[in-house]
Amino acid sequence: MPGKEGTQPVKAIQAAAGAVSDGRVFDVEPGNDAWEIKVASHGQEHKVRVSRDGGQVFGEQQTAKPSDDLAKVGQADVDAVKALRTAQQRQPGELDEMEIDRAADGTLVWEIGLRDGKGAEHKITVDAKTGEAR
Repeated sequence: MPGKEGTQPVKAIQAAAGAVSDGRVFDVEPGNDAWEIKVASHGQEHKVRVSRDGGQVFGEQQTAKPSDDLAKVGQADVDAVKALRTAQQRQPGELDEMEIDRAADGTLVWEIGLRDGKGAEHKITVDAKTGEAR
């Protein structure tokens, strides 16, 4: 079970998704002082900045030119929070970044980078349809 710091990215993802109507997170990256989170909502892409602890949304703006990942998240049965929790069960660590993408075989997956207590980065892939770590 992740500690307090392990729940912070979950709170940030949930805050970003709640910042826009019917929001579905599809990309999470660390910024200097906040998470930079991309959220799909009704065919539009929004960039949402959320505090590192997930307690505050600093801002939200609609993107003029949505990325191709916007369509991918609409096909996913597993959301970002569930994918992150699955990855952390496989490999305990702090979230470095995550995004939805296609694996080489065409499978829709969440690609999740976790940093362990020693600073080593681990890449975990979670099937976006079944929720299984690969």
